[in-house]
Amino acid sequence: MATVIGQSGAWHAIVVDIARRGHTVSTPEDIEPLLGRVKADRQGAIDAHRAETMRAVQEQSIRIAQLNAERGFFIRFFNRAKIKALRSQISALYASDAAYPAYLDQTIHRVEALSGSPELAGALAELEVIDRLQELPDTCAVFNDVRLQATRHIYFDGASLQSAQVDHLVLSPAGVFVIETKHWSRATAESGAHHDPFDQSARAGYLCYDLLHEAFGKTKVRSLIAYLGSLPSPPAGTKVKAIPVAELCGYITWFAKAELDPARVEQLRLFFERRVAT
Repeated sequence: MATVIGQSGAWHAIVVDIARRGHTVSTPEDIEPLLGRVKADRQGAIDAHRAETMRAVQEQSIRIAQLNAERGFFIRFFNRAKIKALRSQISALYASDAAYPAYLDQTIHRVEALSGSPELAGALAELEVIDRLQELPDTCAVFNDVRLQATRHIYFDGASLQSAQVDHLVLSPAGVFVIETKHWSRATAESGAHHDPFDQSARAGYLCYDLLHEAFGKTKVRSLIAYLGSLPSPPAGTKVKAIPVAELCGYITWFAKAELDPARVEQLRLFFERRVAT
């Protein structure tokens, strides 16, 4: 079984977004129960927020009354600024309470929109690819959500190439496999309303090759697209290989000839580990 480092970048983005809204999910299966809870708890959450608002307003009002009751010209003069600040805080509390139902509705809409969305489909595909890649031999290491940054100004096919996000990267004695994951419907694949995945994968693979060549010398790098569903037709002359997710491990293990000695494998493992984002 391969060593797996990092997690799906697409799924991590969903988890972080939901966490910002005050909720936690660990797996995609948590999304539907979460939607049921936030809908069922909406009114209770509004009532609890309002009660907390009124408690805080009462505390500030009592403090204002105390400041107004203090005697002495200079004390009252300095208290005016404190009272003004407290009244501003009370206004902010009321404004927050008025906006809270809309905030809850935005959260509900966000969780609802995830079901069946391309965003979630992409995350599910990445998670499936990770599960598949974990079945590779223990001579392999799998890195997920790898961020590559060029150390100099380079071009690829006439366009500047400075950075790339790699969904998955497999390091084996046979070399490095840079993997872009796609889960597209036929309509999406044929629409042309997206960046060419073959170009995207080729650019990421070239940047990986350039960085490794600069740091360690010539290193074999292969660019792959692991896909569920459909892809557009590959452009003529592309070196990017499109592989169905179910066949991914078989394709990688087909390369049996060792291109890297154990010392180089360890160097590359440390290199990629430092570039895992999640």
